[in-house]
Amino acid sequence: MTPIAICKQYYPGLRLWEIPVAEYRTAKLPWMKKTPPYQTEVQEWDEEKDKICADVTNEINNQIAMDKTGRMFAVVQVCGKQFKVTENDIIIIEGFWPPNIGDHLKLEKVLLVGSTDFTLVGRPILNRELASVDVTVIEKTLSHTKTRFRFRKRKQYRRINFCRIQHTMLRINCININGNIDEKKEVEGLDRVY
Repeated sequence: MTPIAICKQYYPGLRLWEIPVAEYRTAKLPWMKKTPPYQTEVQEWDEEKDKICADVTNEINNQIAMDKTGRMFAVVQVCGKQFKVTENDIIIIEGFWPPNIGDHLKLEKVLLVGSTDFTLVGRPILNRELASVDVTVIEKTLSHTKTRFRFRKRKQYRRINFCRIQHTMLRINCININGNIDEKKEVEGLDRVY
């Protein structure tokens, strides 16, 4: 038996690639990739790519050490929502949130930190020892009055409700990158459950 027949015998999923036409020949759909007759090789990580990676990492570490990153931005997750923030921004958190006015907080769920020359992307979040965002609670208020009007025609049904949602305003003080980006922490991510 040929190797193709053996593969079809043990792997019935391979038969799905071939569609019989009038029981005489097989045709493949035009958008399906052709299977190569040989095994493809995965290229190993070579020294040139390793050197380029090390150069880029050193350049980023130098910018962070000399504080030449420019105006940084970050994507943080707070209360189930994601915000893109820069320094001196104000964000509004909807719903009840316990911190009081004047509290200084440290947001550690940072998904991404970026600058003019580089971007650090977390998978899904950056290590909390590497990046954090310092914020201050500046105001706790209620939203404007929202009207909810329900009406069904020809049924004499009208209901009107008014509600105001609690808001907490945060000012972003600074975005911090602590240490070098290529340092491996001894225990990464195991000391904290989000």
